[in-house]
Amino acid sequence: MPLYWNSSRWRRLWDVYLIGGCANAALVVMLLDRYSPGNRVGAAAAMAGIAIWYLVFGHAFLEARAFGPRAWLFSGGLIGLYVLGLYFAPGAVAVQPMVYPLLFMTLPLTGAVVAALLVNVLPIILGLIEHGPHSPLLPIAIAISLVALVMSPIIGVSMVWIGTQSGEQAALLDELAASREEVARLSRAAGTAAERARLAREIHDTLAQGLAGIVALAQTIEFALEPETSGQSPEPRLVTAGRQATMIRRTAQENLREARAMVTELTPTALVRGSLVESIRRHCGRVTDETSIAVTVTAAPELPELPMAVEVVLLRATQEALANIRKHSNATDVRVELSCVADVIRLTVTDNGIGFAPEQRHRGYGLSGMRERVAQIGGSVVVASRPGAGCSVCLEVPV
Repeated sequence: MPLYWNSSRWRRLWDVYLIGGCANAALVVMLLDRYSPGNRVGAAAAMAGIAIWYLVFGHAFLEARAFGPRAWLFSGGLIGLYVLGLYFAPGAVAVQPMVYPLLFMTLPLTGAVVAALLVNVLPIILGLIEHGPHSPLLPIAIAISLVALVMSPIIGVSMVWIGTQSGEQAALLDELAASREEVARLSRAAGTAAERARLAREIHDTLAQGLAGIVALAQTIEFALEPETSGQSPEPRLVTAGRQATMIRRTAQENLREARAMVTELTPTALVRGSLVESIRRHCGRVTDETSIAVTVTAAPELPELPMAVEVVLLRATQEALANIRKHSNATDVRVELSCVADVIRLTVTDNGIGFAPEQRHRGYGLSGMRERVAQIGGSVVVASRPGAGCSVCLEVPV
């Protein structure tokens, strides 16, 4: 059975075709009494019975798509009504075009072809039984049966093929719709994960680093305010504590601005207040003020205008590199270099600290987050270090 039967539009069309065809065949039998002798009323009643049989049993059967023994029972009743019509009047052969589709819609292809061939030869067999070989209607019955013998398998196979193709297309459309829903779901999940990772990088490179700096400065104040601190008098210790408190306030204000910018447009406040080089210089100066590390910034005099996304990556990478130096390197001197080489912006952060073995697996989010940021804009990160020889982090991003 064609899968498009489930469409209400196709059901209505088949109803019109089968019921209208049976009514037309009954009208032909009733009007053409010269060519259709016999009990024309009985033949017309049998054709009406075919329409009723379809509406009562076949319609529900096709909607339920129940095959097996019930299909053969329905087809047997259909052929029985057709034989009854032929018995009453030979003109009932006019209902054949309505019988064929139902056979091919309810039976397997081989069974439908056999049943269709039986329907084709029934008019000849009944004519010979009732009137003998000299029946005047026998040539007409033979001619009609020969035409139907050739056409019915072709029409039936075409129906099955069209129905199969329609069913496969419907299945493919269902699979496509399901695939689109799955792709949309995966896209939403991937977008959520990417947004979560991006926010994690922003928080790590701004708020987390600022809070770590505040903690370090607070510990310095606590140390300075201890009653006995290397024999110093209270005044120098209070001056040191006041300076550290000022740095805490400034760092907290900077983090507050970063948090507000993250909520609104995720543009670093440092870049809003100045150029990339100026933002890097300010941050390096703050690191120098808060620690004993001397940070030197060298930038090419003529840097090309960069997209905001590239500037954000370079600024965050500088902040992350300096944060790692503060926490792990024990360095006293750091050089930050920004240059343009062959349409590539190169950022290098070098320190004279204790270094580490890059091939070892390190916990933390810093370097991995930096690599993810740079990879998103088509750049690369190279870390060169060895124990006791400092560290160099080199970023290259396309202009």
